[in-house]
Amino acid sequence: MRRFTKPTFLLAILVSLTVCQRDNRRSSAEGTKPCAQTNQHIDTGYSKQVAYTSGEPDLDRLQGFLFAALEANRKEFAAQQTVKGFGAGSSYPQIWLRDSATIIPLSRYYYSTDYLTSWLEEHLGYQREEGQLYDWIAPGEKSNFLGAAPRVTEVYHASKQAAQKGITISADKNTTEADQEPAAVDAAYQVFKITGDRNWLNKDINGRSLIDRLNLALDYLWKSKVDSTVGLIANAFTADWGDVSPTYSDQRAIYVDEKTPIVAGIYTNAVFYRAAIQLAELNHENADDRMSNSWKTKAAAIKENVNKHLWQEDKGFYRIHLLLTPKRLPNASDDSDILAVGGNGLAVLNDIADEPKLRKIFAVATLRKQEYGMSTIAGTLLPSYPTGRFKHPAVRDEYVYQNGGQWDWFGARFLLAEFERGYSQQAFRNLVDLARKSANNNGLYEWHTKSGEGKGSPNYAGSAGALGSAIFQGLFGIYLTQNALSLRIRLKDQPGQVHVYEPATNHYVAYQYCLEPGVVMLHYESNVSGFGRLHLLLPANQRAAEAQLDGHNLELQTETIGEDSYLVLDSDWKSHELRVKLSH
Repeated sequence: MRRFTKPTFLLAILVSLTVCQRDNRRSSAEGTKPCAQTNQHIDTGYSKQVAYTSGEPDLDRLQGFLFAALEANRKEFAAQQTVKGFGAGSSYPQIWLRDSATIIPLSRYYYSTDYLTSWLEEHLGYQREEGQLYDWIAPGEKSNFLGAAPRVTEVYHASKQAAQKGITISADKNTTEADQEPAAVDAAYQVFKITGDRNWLNKDINGRSLIDRLNLALDYLWKSKVDSTVGLIANAFTADWGDVSPTYSDQRAIYVDEKTPIVAGIYTNAVFYRAAIQLAELNHENADDRMSNSWKTKAAAIKENVNKHLWQEDKGFYRIHLLLTPKRLPNASDDSDILAVGGNGLAVLNDIADEPKLRKIFAVATLRKQEYGMSTIAGTLLPSYPTGRFKHPAVRDEYVYQNGGQWDWFGARFLLAEFERGYSQQAFRNLVDLARKSANNNGLYEWHTKSGEGKGSPNYAGSAGALGSAIFQGLFGIYLTQNALSLRIRLKDQPGQVHVYEPATNHYVAYQYCLEPGVVMLHYESNVSGFGRLHLLLPANQRAAEAQLDGHNLELQTETIGEDSYLVLDSDWKSHELRVKLSH
């Protein structure tokens, strides 16, 4: 739980998206219609513009809220180095590990490399000897944070002789959770995929290389948190991904002690599994196949045990958790029927759930959204825990805060899983619902009531990051790494345009997707070198009869994932025109 009595003051941000004159590359003979009827023009060539249009006004309006949330939370302060990063929301003065990892899919398109790396390096620089990491760091003495974080400690003081004299950095860890170390791995993995910088993996962080610190961090969980009876990572009983235990009514609820009930839950193990797979790849890239294979083995064990102990075939979803210490919660009721949308969504997104399982999860989530009166797919617990299960006032009542409130931070990742696993029609509907909720609230909030009223911290950067990922990766299908690009365009029945620019690599990607009766037109280009694969999701109930690239006929190749059927071609990323004739 992350509440502070002295929220930082932030100026209101007025966002002006760059308006550039579009280079219309369509000939009048083709008669191609504009992709989206808006006042905004989207660049088609090299520029630093980050913008899109989709034909859905609420979805288009959302992009202004995304950048506003990042800018409202942008931080820079002196510590062991100059730290640049983002707070979680306007009410939070700290840089949190797990929040920051979820911001990267959006911040990569607006900010320089040091906003991706420096905050993570600073976190790793305060790693404890056994490998564990703090939840958050912030400039200031611990007295500034004691009200919400009673165990806060000061981890850095600049000496009086140093150029940075008078600087103090404080930190704390909500020990109820076990996702801090996986979040650090996730952040580092994303940065490496963006930059491809192997030297960065071996950068010295207070006497240890960065990748050694990542290995040490995840190994800490493996050695100290795996429960031998089920072979899964254990942590405190919380509301899925939440950090408040049911034991106390005050801030002791965010820490584990001898009274705290312990569980093995779907969320914690889904994020550990993802981190182990990511760390295996990072070690392979660092030419350490022994360590890489070790993490693959650990990941496989976690995946097997998640499906063995947490999957509920009769209910069609993974149970929120198994209670491992029943004596610490003698009055515990059966909570196996609570659908934890966050944990289940990550199990699908991270490929723990196979096709039969994910179909059931998606179906149950859709039904329960309606059953429990949620305005969007972002209801985190369906149903919530009953009033009084948690003693802390922040989560005591039903459908409030982490106890079943709506969180776009996780709802957006759930619908990203729908996009990724082949259920794009459903994902698009859910994305528009979230965008409409943001428009109704005139911005992004930390959480929402069942009806969609914004609550908690405004300008919530975690929501911005998750929504940005759902839009740029999920809907527009941009998969951009340091030396490769692939597109999986999922606009389907919607016209649209997009242009993104990545400061870390100076890469841009742009395309325009237009629909005419019986014809799809796509103009695409990028300055990424080499070849990549382009997947074009075809409009509903239609197939490709013929396709031409720059006027030359193509051999038709298709691919089906879930309910989605794609036209597939390999292409370089110079300026190209794809024309697809459709038939029923």
